[in-house]
Amino acid sequence: MAVELIGWTAILVVGVIILIKGADFLVDGGSKTAAYLGVPTLVIGLTLVSFGTSIPELASSLNAVFKGRAGISIGNVIGSNIANMLLVLGISSMIKPISVDIGIIKREIPIMFGAISLLLIVSIGFTIDRIGGIILVMGLIAYITFFIWVAFVEGEKTVVEKKFETDEYKRVKSKELKINILKLVIGLVGIALGAELMIRSAIFYMQEFQLSEGLVGLTIIALATSLPELAASSVAAYKEESDISMGNVIGSNTFNILMVLGICALFVPITFTPEILPNMMIMIAVSIVLTIFIYTGKKLGRLEGMVMTLGYFIYLIYLYLGI
Repeated sequence: MAVELIGWTAILVVGVIILIKGADFLVDGGSKTAAYLGVPTLVIGLTLVSFGTSIPELASSLNAVFKGRAGISIGNVIGSNIANMLLVLGISSMIKPISVDIGIIKREIPIMFGAISLLLIVSIGFTIDRIGGIILVMGLIAYITFFIWVAFVEGEKTVVEKKFETDEYKRVKSKELKINILKLVIGLVGIALGAELMIRSAIFYMQEFQLSEGLVGLTIIALATSLPELAASSVAAYKEESDISMGNVIGSNTFNILMVLGICALFVPITFTPEILPNMMIMIAVSIVLTIFIYTGKKLGRLEGMVMTLGYFIYLIYLYLGI
């Protein structure tokens, strides 16, 4: 059993690495291809980059759905959102204290709560059916459309757009087009392969340790798919770009709910396992506390970061020990 456990753990790690690298290739190749075709940097930033941070969640959740493990999908989204707020922001603020300009995210916070509200509405009866999936996807389309409209009308720049103001994206040469398209294709293949390895290893853990789908989604898969957010936010915090750290987490949480659950529910109804509802309440509670910190102008310092990170590990202990 020990050898088998080590083997499947290695497969999980390899799957996570391939998935994350595939997402990087997809975003980089897709972004530069879009820039070459004349797509405005604003549109690239709001779609590909925001979408990119949620690719691991979408790929692993879709793979789980197609394998008849829809419970992993909802667990993955709820668990990833909690990990984003406690673990990602906690570690980021320990690296460098996060002081947020409320003007940067004055729209993102209400939209995140709007996404949470939509989730509560469509999950009445503890199942997200195809109609619920359509509603969530419509919310996603409205979300992206709204920010594109605001940016064009008011001339505001989004946090993610900053990445595309460099010459690297403004002046993509024609000879690089084939390379970028190849990156895009490799990224898609990597995402599919990585997600397959992750879910196969997750199913092994479920069967070997008699874990529920929801618990596996809330912990193992959620932690794995939150690594891109952790990497991006930690680097941003180190560079003292705290708005990017916070904006990355809030945007990712919104995309996870609207895009990941919405698209998955289009294929298979997602039924809540018993542990999902209390964890959804935890996600909402953490979102409210984070919002209070932001709107009262409080800084997320190293002490707060330590408390948040410790809180996440206490949360994991609560899940597995049921205390």
